[in-house]
Amino acid sequence: MHEVAALSARLSFAFLCLGLSWGVFTSTGWLERLTGRQATRSSHQVLVTTALAFGMLHALAFLLMWDRPFSLAALTIPMWFGGWGEAAGVAGLELMLAVLVSTGLQRFLRYRRWLAVHRLAYPAVALCVAHAFVGAWVDGHLAGLWLAGLLFAVPAALTAVLRFLSPGVLAGLGLLEARR
Repeated sequence: MHEVAALSARLSFAFLCLGLSWGVFTSTGWLERLTGRQATRSSHQVLVTTALAFGMLHALAFLLMWDRPFSLAALTIPMWFGGWGEAAGVAGLELMLAVLVSTGLQRFLRYRRWLAVHRLAYPAVALCVAHAFVGAWVDGHLAGLWLAGLLFAVPAALTAVLRFLSPGVLAGLGLLEARR
C-alpha cells in the first residue's frame, strides 16, 4: 500500500505542476494561437483533475495504512495526524477541492469572487510542494524530489511568477515585444 501512496503522490505532484503551468498559459493566452482557447482550457481542467484524483488516492492510501478507525475529523482537520507535513498536504488538497467546487459553480458566482477563490490554487500548490518536501525528507527520497523539482516545480514556479509580472517588466526582460 505504501508503494501505491508513493506512486500516486509522485503522479499528483507532476500533474499538479503541469496543471499550474498550463493554467497560467490559459489565463494569459500565451498558447491560444497554437491550440485555441477552449482546447487550452479543457486540457488545463484535465491536468488538474488528474492531479486531484491522484492526490485523493494518495490520501486514501495513507488512511487505509493507518490501522486505527478514522472519522470525518481525520479527513478534514489538517493537524489530525499530528505532523506539519501532513497538515500541509491536507490543507493543500482541501484548497484545491474548494477551487474545483468554485469552478463548478462559476456561472453562479461573480467573476471577481470566482477569480479570488481560483487564485487559492497558488497557495494550495505551495502547500502541496511543502508536503512533498517533508514527505520525501521523512522517507529518505529527497534526492528524487530534487530531480522532480527541477523537472516540474521550477517551471511551474517560474510561470506563476511571470503570470503576475507587468507587461512592462516582461518587455524589459525581453520576454515580450514592446508594441510601438
